[in-house]
Amino acid sequence: MPRKQWVADLKKAQGDVLPLGVLDVRAGDDDNAFEFDFFDGSLRNPIKITAMILPDLSDYPSSHEYMLFCGDDAPPRLATAISTISGTARKAVFELLDIVSATLTSASTANDSDGDTEMPDSQQDSHNDEDLDVEDGDDVYDSDHEAFGFDGPRDSIPSVSDTNLSRPNSINRHFRARLRQDLRTAKEAGFKVGHLGGLLDGYNSFVTISIRMSKLAISDEALQAWHMASNDYLILIIQYPNGYKTNEELQSCDSLRLAPNLGIRVCTGKKYKPTLQEAIKVFTAAKKQSQRDSVPPAGPPTADEAVEFSLRDTFISRPLNGFLQERLVPILRWRATGMDWRGAESWYAEMVGTSGSKSKLDGIPDRHYVPEELPATLPGIVKADHYGGNHTEYSFPLLAMQFTLRHFVRCTDFCLVCHRQLDTEVEAIKPYVCDEPLCLYQYMTLGFGPSIEHEIITQPYVCDLLVSFCYNSANARKLREFPDGLALMVPPLDLTLYRANATQPDYGRHVPAAKPAEVNKEPKQFAAYEVGFDRDRQEVIFFNVPKECPVRRGTWIVVKEQGSDHLELHCRVDDVTFYPTIAINAPLMISPSKTSADTLTPSAPLTARSTALTPATTPKWAPASFQVYEQDFEELDRVGKCMSIIKLLDTLPNVKSMQEYLAKHKPADLKYWVGRISPAALSLLRWIIASNRACIMQVDGDSTTSQERVHGMKDYMQFRFAMGAPDKEERFLSAVRTTTERLNLQYPTIFAWHGSPLHNWHMIIREGLHYRNADHGRAYGDGVYHAKDAQTSTGYSGRYGYGGQHRDLCHWPHSVLRIESALALNELVNAPAEFQSNNPYYVVQHLDWIQTRYLFVNCKPETDQITIRDDGKLKDIYPQDPQRTPRGISDSVAIPASAIKPRKQVTSNDSRQARERFGSPMKRLKGDGWGNPIVLDDGDGDSDETDAEDVDILFDDPPEGAYSGDNQKGSQKPSQAKGTATDFEPAALDFSSLPLMPQPSYANSAATKRLMKELQSLQKVQNATPLGDLGWYIDVDKVENPYQWIVELHSFHVIDPNLPLVADMKKNAVKSIVMEVRFNKDFPFTPPYVRVIRPQFRSLAQGGGGHVVMGGAMCMQLLTNSGWSSVSSMESVLMQIRLAIASDPPARLVGGRSGDYGMAEAADGYVRACNTHGWTVPPGFKEMAYGGAIGGI
Repeated sequence: MPRKQWVADLKKAQGDVLPLGVLDVRAGDDDNAFEFDFFDGSLRNPIKITAMILPDLSDYPSSHEYMLFCGDDAPPRLATAISTISGTARKAVFELLDIVSATLTSASTANDSDGDTEMPDSQQDSHNDEDLDVEDGDDVYDSDHEAFGFDGPRDSIPSVSDTNLSRPNSINRHFRARLRQDLRTAKEAGFKVGHLGGLLDGYNSFVTISIRMSKLAISDEALQAWHMASNDYLILIIQYPNGYKTNEELQSCDSLRLAPNLGIRVCTGKKYKPTLQEAIKVFTAAKKQSQRDSVPPAGPPTADEAVEFSLRDTFISRPLNGFLQERLVPILRWRATGMDWRGAESWYAEMVGTSGSKSKLDGIPDRHYVPEELPATLPGIVKADHYGGNHTEYSFPLLAMQFTLRHFVRCTDFCLVCHRQLDTEVEAIKPYVCDEPLCLYQYMTLGFGPSIEHEIITQPYVCDLLVSFCYNSANARKLREFPDGLALMVPPLDLTLYRANATQPDYGRHVPAAKPAEVNKEPKQFAAYEVGFDRDRQEVIFFNVPKECPVRRGTWIVVKEQGSDHLELHCRVDDVTFYPTIAINAPLMISPSKTSADTLTPSAPLTARSTALTPATTPKWAPASFQVYEQDFEELDRVGKCMSIIKLLDTLPNVKSMQEYLAKHKPADLKYWVGRISPAALSLLRWIIASNRACIMQVDGDSTTSQERVHGMKDYMQFRFAMGAPDKEERFLSAVRTTTERLNLQYPTIFAWHGSPLHNWHMIIREGLHYRNADHGRAYGDGVYHAKDAQTSTGYSGRYGYGGQHRDLCHWPHSVLRIESALALNELVNAPAEFQSNNPYYVVQHLDWIQTRYLFVNCKPETDQITIRDDGKLKDIYPQDPQRTPRGISDSVAIPASAIKPRKQVTSNDSRQARERFGSPMKRLKGDGWGNPIVLDDGDGDSDETDAEDVDILFDDPPEGAYSGDNQKGSQKPSQAKGTATDFEPAALDFSSLPLMPQPSYANSAATKRLMKELQSLQKVQNATPLGDLGWYIDVDKVENPYQWIVELHSFHVIDPNLPLVADMKKNAVKSIVMEVRFNKDFPFTPPYVRVIRPQFRSLAQGGGGHVVMGGAMCMQLLTNSGWSSVSSMESVLMQIRLAIASDPPARLVGGRSGDYGMAEAADGYVRACNTHGWTVPPGFKEMAYGGAIGGI
């Protein structure tokens, strides 16, 4: 097996795109050796390098090492560099090539100051006083070994060009020109472009592409449903951990090498790009538990929240992030063959479904090359396709953003889990999943859907409305979609009740004659255990004791007492320790029989009697039986599923009780209310709320005053109501504009009522208004029927349907609203003469001519907490056609002007001029005396101003040797932003009180060079970033030994102002945490050693945390050989350490005045932590930790 693995790895390395400078990998003369050539611009001819496995090939790949040597023709500096390479143990072939490439590239660049890659920028930066000495010819554009070594495999698709394996230094003029061209292309396409980190220097960096939501033609109702605002930015953050990679390079990477070179996240914020700290925080895996448990904001953040939540996830960030990270680059490979987005996505999904067996180009069906017809209402920036142009090189940031917009703006067209395009006529304002049960299961279990806890806290009456609609629909057996795929285990059904329900006709159900009748399938019967039941003690005892207890703690059961008239007691098993006696939680009493709403018994928990019980109290065992929740929901037929849904909803508490529970308990999650809500009922509740695809917002119901309440509907509870796709509003407005111009209308729209029985509303809010079904006949033709008087619609909108039939239907017994009827107020295009019929009803056959606006609910609440305000007159009224103003229940309808956008008359010429004005040539800069003008802003007065550094990076390098005062002006460092307020004082630390380490004896030129590069990079970031936002500080002027840094961490209030550490630091007058960072001779192939010097922290046993162990060392896998990556930049390491100190449980300071930690106790604590967690201590740790006094371990 070792030899087989060795041959496979060598073959893989030969077929991959090789790291920078590495050429012609081949087998060596011996079985355990291989050879390759290295070449860069400093060499006249390639040099031959041999790698031999020691001690034997049989040790590969678990315990081997490499011996490296080169020919006599190698320059001394490269020969020396090869001899000093370490950290090769247990490395695969391609990993060794990465290490060699990085080491030799650094050695070559460090001694080459005569190349065409460095001189222009070195000359410019030499005019800045704060730059380091010019003797390091590569100070400005550093080739950060592995950060620039491209290590992706060649793709098999012929039209994707492979990367030049012997390309010149990654930071030469060609690299920078391509980088700038890619960013300019995205800018010219209409996006805001930003960057963070050392993008031009080849370090870990970020590119941001963003656009205002107002430019995406998404309706206000959709934005409200998506918890976003029109002035928010949609931000795509692309991370390049190992330096910028072009589209062609990324497509040449296989999945193993793609992840270390690319990260993608979708966020939103008020600024067009995040701060560096926010960007790093987005990608870091260390998040506080409090952040995971908190619910998202109810909508667009307030002015105060905007400061704290300047960058946040969108409503679909979680599924979209994974989709972009895993599939974008593979899809781009197929796009390069001539497919459009839809074709490439569908073919990739088909390949994945067949395990890649259809990978040959000649086997691709023609349907994948058929162009997709995009909706005309989509704005140009959403429909634009960079691949559709005539280009030879493509901008990956632009392609990524265009793909993101496709799945963000049109999110309702795709499944949120498998991301396949939905084949359905249903238009929804919220995204959902396809019909695959696995997708529904993942959607619910992975947390892709909305937080029901958040919805219950912020909009309890909307949740009540949704549950009531589902209950009525199930009771009338009108449900067509069920929560299949959630693995629901429900109470067994009573066979007698099932048969009685199965023989009754479906209320109002019109089945086409051609459709075969559904065959009922009787539910399976389950065992019933004969027991004794004591209500006072809440205990159950088995009379006929089974060999094994049939239940366990957490199991839900249904108890039936003899002679209780079929009352059911649903409860959770709390303890089985004393089997055959088991303890239960307070049972919930419901009646399975179908009764009227007035006589239905509520499912309130039964409480024990107030009589004090003593150990001598004799149990009162009433004869009873129980059954376990073990009926598989998916095995039931439609009637059985409806009955199970009713029974589960009967066990739920009302929404106000759930709201009170969430307000009193942290974390606010209903899954912890284990004694009151069964897992099956909770999953059903999540499905009801998550599957709602309409936007419903409370207008009243509490004591606050709303400016959106309609006059004329006295005693009706009101909700804002919107349905349809995100572009439905735009299609409606387009129809309004066209009709207004054609008919010269003074009033472009009218309003009318649409009523429907309560059992229909569950499906209406999921499918929208249509006329595919005919529940009440179509005497006036096909279309959506609307009434001019609310009284007419109420006849169709009750619990019983038209004519008052089926009086035995009841509402959800725990509804606080107790809904009697519901009807919608819709806005229509004012062209009744063109309707299917206009008398006595408006019958509208064009669905784009209808837009829902309000939902009115007639309810009979039993509590005084629900406030339906008086129907007072409005001051500012939206103008309506006086001849066609609808009549409400109590008066003519008057709609507040603030609730409806003004419909000013707009001609097609005006629209064209507005579009031309919106897309007219934008403000431009002349440039620095060379290159093309650069677009600066978006032509939008509300747009965030572009930062100076984001403008500078768009300009081309000056011609060779060019230099003038004007050019110098263009390269000046931008003024530093004010940033977040902080009490930290830089350069105030007294270094004389610190344990400074002398220059170690193990120092070598390679490690020293790398450390100087890291310091320089950190200094650039520090100079360009406000202190409060950065959170760390290094006094570079006082760093005399590059192997020891003194770092101060501060401004933890920026992470969370409520951190206990913030209060501790303020109480003890501590402005910063002083830390020592030490490096050994193998850096960056071994991690740094980080410890706290002062102040002292509490241990974990004393209530501390923050990954600070006793002695002050940092306990993080990242800082051990088990978790360290040689491509990690020190900037990201410092940020992760700062976040770790603030992570849950956070660090706490020792009270009072405390001394410094000692070196020995910190080193001992670090070793103990590594041994405890099984992490590998870096070689030479003691030599590094004790400052060279002790030999390595």
